Amino acid sequence: MRICVFTGTRAEYGLLTPLLKRLHADPEVELSLLVSGSHLSERHGSTVDAIRADGFPVGAEVPLPLEDDSRLGVTLAMGEAVSGLGRALDVLRPDLLVLLGDRWECLACATAATLLHLPVVHLYGGETTEGAVDEQFRHAITKMARLHFTSCDTYRRRVIQMGEDPDTVFDVGALGVENIRTVPLMDRAALEADLGFAMGDRCLLVTYHPVTLAGDDLGQMERFFEGLETALAEDQTLTAVLTGANADPGGSAIDARAARLHDTFPERTLVTPSLGLVRYLSAMAACAAVVGNSSSGILEAPSFNVPTVNVGDRQKGREQADSVFDCAPDAASVASAIRHALSPETAGIVKQARNPYEKQGTSRRIADRLKRGVKPGPKPFFDVEYRLPEAKEQRS
Repeated sequence: MRICVFTGTRAEYGLLTPLLKRLHADPEVELSLLVSGSHLSERHGSTVDAIRADGFPVGAEVPLPLEDDSRLGVTLAMGEAVSGLGRALDVLRPDLLVLLGDRWECLACATAATLLHLPVVHLYGGETTEGAVDEQFRHAITKMARLHFTSCDTYRRRVIQMGEDPDTVFDVGALGVENIRTVPLMDRAALEADLGFAMGDRCLLVTYHPVTLAGDDLGQMERFFEGLETALAEDQTLTAVLTGANADPGGSAIDARAARLHDTFPERTLVTPSLGLVRYLSAMAACAAVVGNSSSGILEAPSFNVPTVNVGDRQKGREQADSVFDCAPDAASVASAIRHALSPETAGIVKQARNPYEKQGTSRRIADRLKRGVKPGPKPFFDVEYRLPEAKEQRS
């Protein structure tokens, strides 16, 4: 069976790693990777090098114009993505195309595959992130997919609610949590030596991405960094490792602001486009708290018993462990939430927190089901019985 897996960002590639390893080792599977997006961007760390180093077979590379990260620039880049990914898929002709997540690059790949009549498999539909345009992308990809794997039962039920056959929707847990249990991590001393940076035992792991549905996204970003600066100024024992923003509109402005923070605290901060999977998880294991609006603070950090300061609405709607502390995107709230996450009274809460995304055998269950393929022919809409709220008078 020919299985093609699309990857467009460092984050989603890291999550896919346990599944890729399992598929690559299976003699019944001919695996190929379709690589695009920020993997091929020097500004984002040229992370395609990590894919090559890991030894996975790359079927095609499709570079995209990511220099202009304005809304129009990303719109035009998505058009080129549909075209370029479509050409690559027409050559590869896989039996299944596996997509993870909700980014515009992923939507472009799903669109191309659908037009080419190639079966799409979607990992992690049904989730909600009210502060990001990815919310719409995710649900659109769900409707193009023939097979679905969700990270918890709430999301499985939501995919079914969107008309997907329950026999094609499987709650398997998060691959990112499996990474935590299987990837050999570096201890703090080895990580510090590799990074050339003294993290200490009160290090913040910071990732902040554009809030694409916020009317004041740049203002929110500025207030977030002001809060981070306040925390660093108030507590001289704090350090911070900041990873680069994604390729959404506004990402370059975030990276520039992170560089300015580093100029203010050059000895106590490290800014890097990408840490890669092993270093990122190692940093998460060694840090005092995860700070920002990345899904990794929701999905993975609780399994390390590390607190998360989740800023703003970018992840609003996701299931959360008790170790995740939400805060408003303003300077005072961010600084206060960091103090709270690091306080002794939260230690017991964090230690006892249960990760709702942790399940056994995630990659094995996905791989086993992939090898059974998908049912050919039209995809019927599955109606569910539900009761609508009492209707209010509507004006047409």
